[in-house]
Amino acid sequence: MDTAPLTDADRELIDHAVACNERAFDPEFDDGAHVVAAAVRTTDGAVYEGVSLPTTIGRASTHGEPVAVGAAIADGHTHDEIETCVAVSYPLPDHEKHPTRVIPPCGSCRELLADCNPAMRVITPVDGEERVVQAIDLLPTRSW
Repeated sequence: MDTAPLTDADRELIDHAVACNERAFDPEFDDGAHVVAAAVRTTDGAVYEGVSLPTTIGRASTHGEPVAVGAAIADGHTHDEIETCVAVSYPLPDHEKHPTRVIPPCGSCRELLADCNPAMRVITPVDGEERVVQAIDLLPTRSW
């Protein structure tokens, strides 16, 4: 998998996701809600945020990435205009000593991002370092 270093714009996108996570986290909701926040940047530089939406019925829960992608699309952007995505987790007590951390998209979110724009830049940890990969590269054995 080819990776690239973060740009200043990538670091700003991470900051957007972190700020969103700090605003949205709800410690009173069943051990904490909205634990993951995501941000996407479009080709014109607009940033859209989303948070995870947990439910008691697991399959009805939604992750931060689809909420952020949906917000960009609802505002009139096309799929191929969604250029970069990042997700961060809220700093829960059992999360190491890092105040926040960039997390990789889950399998379902990888599918969504690759379907949305295979060339989308996704900021994710690679070998302990935050790097940029293409969404399609997160699905190396995809055959459809």
